[in-house]
Amino acid sequence: MLYSTKMVTTSSLSIHMDEVDSALIRRAIKSGGSVETSSGRETRKLEDDQHHPPPSILPIDVRSPRLRDASGLRHLRPLYRLDQPDSLLVPFSPMRAGLAASLPGGQRRRPAFVALAGDRLVGFAQFEIGAWDQRWHAVALGASVGVFEAEPVWETILTQAVRAAGLRGVKRLFARVPIGEPINRAFRRLGWSPYAGETLFAATDPPPRRQQTRSIRSQVPVDTWAIHQLYSAVVPHEVQAAEAFTSHVWDLNGSGGTRRSVRQQSWVMIDGHQLIGYVSTRCRDDSHVIEVLSLPERRAILPDLLAMATGSLPKGSRPRVYCAVRGYQAETATALEASGFVPILEQDLLVKYTTAPVLAPVTESVEFHVEARDPLPKRVPTFLQGQPGDR
Repeated sequence: MLYSTKMVTTSSLSIHMDEVDSALIRRAIKSGGSVETSSGRETRKLEDDQHHPPPSILPIDVRSPRLRDASGLRHLRPLYRLDQPDSLLVPFSPMRAGLAASLPGGQRRRPAFVALAGDRLVGFAQFEIGAWDQRWHAVALGASVGVFEAEPVWETILTQAVRAAGLRGVKRLFARVPIGEPINRAFRRLGWSPYAGETLFAATDPPPRRQQTRSIRSQVPVDTWAIHQLYSAVVPHEVQAAEAFTSHVWDLNGSGGTRRSVRQQSWVMIDGHQLIGYVSTRCRDDSHVIEVLSLPERRAILPDLLAMATGSLPKGSRPRVYCAVRGYQAETATALEASGFVPILEQDLLVKYTTAPVLAPVTESVEFHVEARDPLPKRVPTFLQGQPGDR
């Protein structure tokens, strides 16, 4: 980690983040847990892989959910909610997700898969398809421990999901996976590559908005390209290559993948003719997600950006506010802690590349039979020989 703080490391936070409330966040502030350095995590993960060799892929059947699978989806333990904090804006139930995927057209936007051993359901996975480029995001992964261990079940179902995505022409699949959990090892063994680390911060009822002293205004459509340029200036090139974002991600019309039930607002900060900061909120009921970007050399604007976002939240409730901070945004983490946020979860950002099926060209040798003939005699063209009367 690039910053020092106190942190809750309870595994249940990564599994049931929808249960985070004000009491939990207050306990996180008072807890005496210590932060584990990135080098220590890598050493521990290496030791885990050595003591837990990769399990083999099981002979189980993986297919799309059907109506009769609903009862088996109630008993998934463990079940991981992935893609946090965005997934925290929408209530989730594996049974409802399976039922929706079993209906006609249900696999079109949120494809789901179940793993069966005989007639028993032993695994479940769900993805969400991005609206602007059809990329897949893993949102849930679970197993029913008893017949098999969880990790080989996850590997089998993820392998089939990647294959299904590739057959649809999908080039990239993404996952936000908690660090230090068995599910992380399962993803990595299948070739999912980490391209960034992320810390999830949370706060309940953050402090009120203060008076703005800088030029902040609401985003307008013409700002989309400038926000993309800000992203290019802030994010490392390796991360940009993995995410492959276009300007559509920051569109105001929701084409960036926001659900219709989620309300979105965004603001920009301008200095002269340059866009130097961006902040947005995505809200549903009492859950809110903040996204913030600023130039590293203009870190002084971060308190104003955060104040603008938290000040726009509905009054009269105790909102739960989340913000994901990546490893290269240490200055943002400092500003969040000063605003009353605490870190509650660390996760890896993973990407999996697929290959599209192609038809290899078939080459055949064709024999041409050429008949050998005597060479024709060389002749002078008749127009060069002249007429008889010319002699």
